[in-house]
Amino acid sequence: MPRHHPLRPTDRHEPALGFRLWRQHHGGRMDVPHTHPDIEVNYLFSGEFSYLHGGRVAPVTAGRFTVLWGGVPHQTLGAGIVSDGIWMTLPLAWFLQWRLPNGLPDRLLAGAVVSAPPEAADRALLERWIGDAESGDPDRRRVLQLELEARFHRLALGMPRQRGPGRATPGGSGQIARITRFIAQHYREPLSVQAIARHAGLHPKYLMRVFKKLCGVSVWEYLTRLRISHAQRLLITGDMKVLDVAMESGFSSVAPFYAAFAVHTRGIRPLQYRRQHQLPAPTRPHP
Repeated sequence: MPRHHPLRPTDRHEPALGFRLWRQHHGGRMDVPHTHPDIEVNYLFSGEFSYLHGGRVAPVTAGRFTVLWGGVPHQTLGAGIVSDGIWMTLPLAWFLQWRLPNGLPDRLLAGAVVSAPPEAADRALLERWIGDAESGDPDRRRVLQLELEARFHRLALGMPRQRGPGRATPGGSGQIARITRFIAQHYREPLSVQAIARHAGLHPKYLMRVFKKLCGVSVWEYLTRLRISHAQRLLITGDMKVLDVAMESGFSSVAPFYAAFAVHTRGIRPLQYRRQHQLPAPTRPHP
């Protein structure tokens, strides 16, 4: 188990990272949004930074057990992570299998960032989990998984209020946040750069230039990422046909959906993705 997993701006469409737990050192910055299909936990020792996550600016503050779904495009804003902390990813299948209460899975898969009030024991717990994960002892790793499930149940039972649209940010970052928020609200509809620029009160060429400069990807690529993220959610939480998933996610036909899905999942097809991540229906006892 690596102790440090640096943020890698070139890894835009990462495959599943699986269960990983590491100390994240300050200076981590994402120059482009990235996605991965895991649940991610951030725990910052001090200070604060912000993500641009699915069209919202989501602050991560010290001492809070902050959880997001990596399937939603996200990147750090400004200087990035300026303090040390502990980061974790866990397989989506684990998370769904816990059947957490109060709609926590639905909220995360819909793009919310959930942050628990500070608990004095969280840092010591995370430090112990790192030791358990690195020990190679199957009994200690089993205890780790049980404690992790319990912590998520506590998070769900004490569900905080859903964040609003996010805080305003100065300069170009605030402008980009307004643009991405509009895209996040309308990505399932037919959209064009011209329509987005008209809403933002910007010339289309200027919009494309400033978006690329600040986000590292084009407006169209960001829009496509949101649509693929929505499609992944539909595939793992229901049984819709692939054509219906494509149309519901904002694609005009199935061909561009297949092409975009392959790019964002490194060649995995939609039904294969469903088989990898969808849980079987719970079995009912015989009468």
